[in-house]
Amino acid sequence: MKSPPPLTPASWQTPTRRDAAAFWVRAWGLRLRRIWRNLRDPSLRRWPASDTLADAALLAEVREPLWSNGHDQDFALIAGKVQNLRVARAAFDSVVVPAGGCLSFWQQVGRPLASRGYVVGREVRAGCVVPTIGGGLCQITNALATCAQRAGLELVERHGHSVRLHRADATGHADIDATVFWNYVDLRVRSPAAWRIEIELTDREFVLRLRGEADAHARAAPPSPRAWQRIEPAPAAARNCLTCDETACFRHRPVLRNVQGRCALLLDAWTPEFAQYVAGHHSTADRYSPVPARFWRKPAAPDWGPPPEDLRLLRLYAASVRRTIWQRLCARRQGRRQASLIAGQRWLAQAYAQQLRAEHAELLIDQALLPHLQLAGVLGGRMYDVLMPALPMAEIERRLDRATTSNVSSGAESLRDFRVDPLVARAELEALRHARRIVTPHADVASFMRAMEAPEVVELDWHLPAIQPSPHDVHREVGSRLLVVFVASALARKGAYELADALRGLPCRLRILGTPSDDATLWHGIDVEYSGYRSDWAQHARVAVLPAYVEHAPRAALRALAAGVPVIATPACGLSRVRGVTEVPSGDAAALRVALLAVLFEQQSNCKVATSK
Repeated sequence: MKSPPPLTPASWQTPTRRDAAAFWVRAWGLRLRRIWRNLRDPSLRRWPASDTLADAALLAEVREPLWSNGHDQDFALIAGKVQNLRVARAAFDSVVVPAGGCLSFWQQVGRPLASRGYVVGREVRAGCVVPTIGGGLCQITNALATCAQRAGLELVERHGHSVRLHRADATGHADIDATVFWNYVDLRVRSPAAWRIEIELTDREFVLRLRGEADAHARAAPPSPRAWQRIEPAPAAARNCLTCDETACFRHRPVLRNVQGRCALLLDAWTPEFAQYVAGHHSTADRYSPVPARFWRKPAAPDWGPPPEDLRLLRLYAASVRRTIWQRLCARRQGRRQASLIAGQRWLAQAYAQQLRAEHAELLIDQALLPHLQLAGVLGGRMYDVLMPALPMAEIERRLDRATTSNVSSGAESLRDFRVDPLVARAELEALRHARRIVTPHADVASFMRAMEAPEVVELDWHLPAIQPSPHDVHREVGSRLLVVFVASALARKGAYELADALRGLPCRLRILGTPSDDATLWHGIDVEYSGYRSDWAQHARVAVLPAYVEHAPRAALRALAAGVPVIATPACGLSRVRGVTEVPSGDAAALRVALLAVLFEQQSNCKVATSK
């Protein structure tokens, strides 16, 4: 079939407001007629998402580029298109259409309005590429029509564009041209067998899949010849509101030409390691934080870097205050603390999602916000790095469950305190698999992510606080019990029961920095004292111990190392590459006792040698 010659700019007249007004009147007449017809059609409905057919055979798949369509000057409209695809994806992903059911694009997605999250994208109208709210949704209809044809589904209604933007997907196969315009230009698909839609937005591609029972679709009756009637290929687009020279046109938008891609930092917890990384790699990014003090300035620690002139710093006070109040109310309620932490992270992530702009094509995300942003659908179509101080929640839960089965002590049931919604845990793993880069100082986290085959893992160095080692009064301590400091709360997941077993019978004192244990028999036969993290414990400690099953922020252990105090820890603490750390396996009280004896013997010997001199 021979294509018609492409039109040139001289083939059209400059659009006028009178033409636009006439189009508006005609369009609303057609919309009202379609609304009346839809009300009389009981078969039209919005199909819900479901897990049905999730493991069914793949009937067809289309992969198309997200960001490479168009000119460089079109970034504003392309970014708007990607944002519109993110919003519309929620209406189609995992949707199952039953046998004989008809899927209507507009019935499924609804009207694209700014109040629903849609932004200005590109739309083909009367031969021009124009900016409009909700523009770019035709990438879904093109892919859906193409997959429907390849899978043998019936195209009940389909319309072609007035001009052509692209004619092939990433695989090189010709696609089906299917445009939509609310609500009377629709795409409708039907099949005698049930089928499922899956839509995925990666950092580079738009992917649409259709699944269904292959045998059922093979037995289905073929579509009528009229349904497969091909529309003549449309001519190539000759005008674009951002690139054409018709500056007198009322649709001209010169302000959009200067919009470029930006990076946004979505932060939560302050750490000096991440502060140094941000200052060195993302100093000009837009920074979003809940409160100013925790991110913008922190005494005696590296800064996030000097603020650039074009820096956008957004502080979400409302979400931060709400989270703080809720967490304080739940802090001492057993079984509610972890749930309150996750709820606060969800509120903060939702506030971030509302503030992100279409031009934010790159993100740097705190791990605590990651699963909630994934569930909100804002990560699709964006490249993002993850600041990851901890293991994934699913892995933490698995390790604690394994520790519970091997620990028969009376406090082992507290290992099950950490519980998370399986949906949130799966969302975190899914987001981590698609991250461009994982950034962490935690050696165990880095090792785990490499085993997950993460694309790139950047392992940072731990930052030791600026503490001068204090000289010990060895004459006063000869003959006294040496001080062992437990740099954590007396919890089972921090290794409190293993430490108690290892210390019994040893000539030493134990100081606990965190909260005491509820188990009155835990420290039976051990000389125990308590103090806070801000006390001068590092000046008197002879060894710091952290035999934890999970530990994400070993700050007290780092303080001990900076003060010249040796540390005994498990690999779960992530200090494998730090000098001065002796590692023992998690849950191994015998190995912990051997390490303690070795350190205490060396300390006692040093004290005696110093005294003899």
